[in-house]
Amino acid sequence: MLHKSQKDYLALADNVTKALKIIVIALLVAIAVSQVALQIPQVRMWVTGVDRLEGTPF
Repeated sequence: MLHKSQKDYLALADNVTKALKIIVIALLVAIAVSQVALQIPQVRMWVTGVDRLEGTPF
């Protein structure tokens, strides 16, 4: 039989686990979206400046 404090701890642990799962999924989606967005030339030129410098001597 679990004490009230143990039940509270398990409930808190479940809530934290759910929150962490949501955060991890959101970050994975953000990574995927950013990688797909960088495949679009207009977005890539707006986000990064490296493509303009390729092949240009300093």
